[in-house]
Amino acid sequence: MEVILKFIHVVGLSIWLGSMVTWAVFAPRINKYDPTRNTTGVLRVSFSKISSISYVITVISGVGISSTVSDSTANWNLEIGILLLAGAVIAFHSFATNMSAALRGAINGVMLLLALVAVYLTTIYI
Repeated sequence: MEVILKFIHVVGLSIWLGSMVTWAVFAPRINKYDPTRNTTGVLRVSFSKISSISYVITVISGVGISSTVSDSTANWNLEIGILLLAGAVIAFHSFATNMSAALRGAINGVMLLLALVAVYLTTIYI
């Protein structure tokens, strides 16, 4: 069971991080070609759904791993904490819409760093 949970966890992390990076790369370019932002809005909803679902799967599988892990050197609780902190930053980013572009960019950077730390911790513990 532990191996299956770890596989699900890694796939969820990969999709979550991949959707964040893909959106960060393509959204500014799409805005240049679509001044009405209709395309950007539709894609934002799609990427948000994919990212949110993969994030929830990652957290749930992380909790499952934490409760079933037999390795005493792995600290899965630290990774779950990082994931929950990333979720709080993502929620703040999503709901606080009156921020400057510079602050939004800084928050995007924090989200990316937290996701990379979660991936790093996963690779250490697997």
